[in-house]
Amino acid sequence: MKHKCILFFTMLFVFFIPLFSAQALVIYEVKQGDSLNKISKQYKGNSKDISKLNGLKRDDKLVIGQALLLPGTTYYVKSGETLWDIAYRHSLSTSKLKDRNKMTNDTLIPGQKLIIPSSPKKTIWTGTYFVPKDKHYNNWILEHSKNAVTGIFVFEYHPTTNANLIQVNEKESNKLAWKKGIIPYATLTNLSYKGFDPNLIHKLISNITLRKKFINNIYALLDRNDYKGVSIDFEMVKPTDRNYLNLFIKELSTKLHRSKMEVLIAMPPKEGDRIPDYYNGYDYKTIGKYVDKMFLMTYNWHWPSGPPGPIAPLDKINTTLQYAVSVVPRSKLLLGIPQYAYDWPITGENRKGSAYSTQNAIEMYKKYESQVYFDQNASSPAFRYIDKNGIQHEVWFEDPRSLLSKFRLAKKYGLAGMGCWHLGISILQTEKLLLTEFRIK
Repeated sequence: MKHKCILFFTMLFVFFIPLFSAQALVIYEVKQGDSLNKISKQYKGNSKDISKLNGLKRDDKLVIGQALLLPGTTYYVKSGETLWDIAYRHSLSTSKLKDRNKMTNDTLIPGQKLIIPSSPKKTIWTGTYFVPKDKHYNNWILEHSKNAVTGIFVFEYHPTTNANLIQVNEKESNKLAWKKGIIPYATLTNLSYKGFDPNLIHKLISNITLRKKFINNIYALLDRNDYKGVSIDFEMVKPTDRNYLNLFIKELSTKLHRSKMEVLIAMPPKEGDRIPDYYNGYDYKTIGKYVDKMFLMTYNWHWPSGPPGPIAPLDKINTTLQYAVSVVPRSKLLLGIPQYAYDWPITGENRKGSAYSTQNAIEMYKKYESQVYFDQNASSPAFRYIDKNGIQHEVWFEDPRSLLSKFRLAKKYGLAGMGCWHLGISILQTEKLLLTEFRIK
């Protein structure tokens, strides 16, 4: 598996709308002949409200397979749907759905009313990477995010070869965050002009003198800029640097904890201590002893330079969590949620994919009127379209069905919370589901 490359993306569409108050929701899958007006009449609602809830325009055409959030707990069965279809879409067992509706068999009738049972709310910690822009934007988006976000990871600071830190212009985002009740952390990466640089990290953490200087400079940065702590995002760490990374995290945590500062770290997804072997540099168990939170990068099982496929398949995430909770306290684990799409050309000479926001993916399938396919094994949506040059594309992204399945996994495993890359590219449906399912610290 390739390493996270979304840090370099130019997002083609930034979308954010003020949050609505949390309410019960059902997930509707668009069928042939559906329209916003038709759905709103059946559900005795207002097409304007449904459009607003899903970040759509009132005159938007719907495409087959598109997932919509509808207010309330009542669902009307569509022709051809099975009990399993409806239960799976809402991350429920068929038995729970039957029990809630006092059903004695699995037979459904088109138009039949079903009550969709809710899941008990859980209090969680949420964090998101944050790329500062101008002060006006920073103030606006933090204000509109404060109900859904516990902390932000200001992106990004990185070291030089002599352990000095290159300052990011955070445009007062750290100060603004504190004022709005959001906890700011400085993100520290191993980015260089080469991309993520494993040799840079090796040099800094394997040399005693440089490691000590590096840690002291991190402390000074946090103290000078009033950050609560640091979010470490060292990628492509060499397997041979495993012990050095453990020692660095231990010494950094000891230093920062004396001053009530915190250490967070982003870790690649693993299935076991040495599985896969190219992630042997990351020791979940040892690092989990010292950090305050561990952000699991449970995404990028498919990446732009590889073949198309689901970015964050649920079965792979589940395997990662099974291992993670066996060696790291659940109270420290954050589930990484992707908020972006990958678009691969699948005909023509150039087969390298590109990345953009989830909202841009929605705009694309509306533009090309592409049917949305939902892969039930991966719990991920996808669609295809043919561009103006006749090249066929395949796009994988996230929607309410895939997001809800991940949220329920976080509940199932009793994790501390969730996080994502990055604030400003999430769809409104994400925040709606989040506030429906959780109480945010």
